[in-house]
Amino acid sequence: MKPELRSNLTTILFCAFSIIAVFFLLDPLIAEATDTLTVNSKRIYLNVGWIKVYFATLLVTFILIILLMDKKQIWVLTLGLVLGSIPVLDQYRVPGLGRVVSVFQQNNLGDFQTYIPYLAVILGIFLVLVLLKVMNKVLK
Repeated sequence: MKPELRSNLTTILFCAFSIIAVFFLLDPLIAEATDTLTVNSKRIYLNVGWIKVYFATLLVTFILIILLMDKKQIWVLTLGLVLGSIPVLDQYRVPGLGRVVSVFQQNNLGDFQTYIPYLAVILGIFLVLVLLKVMNKVLK
């Protein structure tokens, strides 16, 4: 195998497994919390505890990347973050009250609450991508 390909694969696996490992280490430490967001008198129920754990995971992983990895491989690092976030998405649970209410209400906002973890992942990875680009500019 070529050294460049091996290096890229190592970086992807490091990012993916660090997201998974740090998430499952932090998950029991941060309590589950439910919050509601009201849009046009429709309520959307959020699992704020999962969102806090995920963003704390991204912060710890970002620090690990800064300390241990080559920060110039931004797209490879981002791919590793995306691949590591896929198994973590299965841990998002729509709060119980949100599931019950969405069964009885026929609205599109009830379906929106199932997309919240995907939006959190996209926003978080974009944030890490921007921070990596800023760190590369600062450290030049």
